[in-house]
Amino acid sequence: MLGFLKDKVQSKIRSWDGKIMARSGKEILVKSVVQTLPSYAMSVFLLPLEITRDIEKSLSKFWWTSKPTNSSHISWMSWERMSKHKTAGGLGFRNFRDFNLAMLGKQGWRFITNPESLVTKIYKAKYFSGGDFLTSSLGHNPSFIWRSIHAAKQLLLEGVKWRIGNGESIYISGQPWLHDNTNQFFTTESPAIENQKVSSLFKLDEKEWDVEIIEDIFNDRDQRQILAIQLNKQVMKM
Repeated sequence: MLGFLKDKVQSKIRSWDGKIMARSGKEILVKSVVQTLPSYAMSVFLLPLEITRDIEKSLSKFWWTSKPTNSSHISWMSWERMSKHKTAGGLGFRNFRDFNLAMLGKQGWRFITNPESLVTKIYKAKYFSGGDFLTSSLGHNPSFIWRSIHAAKQLLLEGVKWRIGNGESIYISGQPWLHDNTNQFFTTESPAIENQKVSSLFKLDEKEWDVEIIEDIFNDRDQRQILAIQLNKQVMKM
């Protein structure tokens, strides 16, 4: 179904056959023209690896072929290395798989930040009615679009965390809100925190951690992480 993207890229490259170009010209064409062709589809669908690899092979061949009429070429550098930033020894081209996941991650981010939008309400009702996108699962008989967006969930989990406001929208467990860069989730296992919100760790009618409750429930690591979070008493959101 998505094979037309590969054909579209190859067709664009073929239209440049017969033209002698400098490396700088090829770089501009690849980055500003060819790499943008599948962007719209990548924001909705997770392209099969076969398609992304074929696109990358076509671009690599176009880049390393010195003469338009010469069909043979040697790739002196893998696309994985070529897709690295120039400061890291690459050429700054796009890793299509990573870009695909990033575009789908934007859709997941919209589910999180725009809970009142129509599309969020539809997907929430079908796939994560009991939580949010970060706690969602594939569910039974998921659509191709949901499979695609859900594939980017782990990417969001690695870089997203809650900012504590009134704590009424954040579950204690299963959601990232600790400030540990290596693990933003709890390591404590206790039935006392299941389905409980962060607000339950505050003192009654106060925007302040209840140290006694925290010390009773959580292990030493989690205690340190929670108490290290400075609460803004003026912020009453999230």
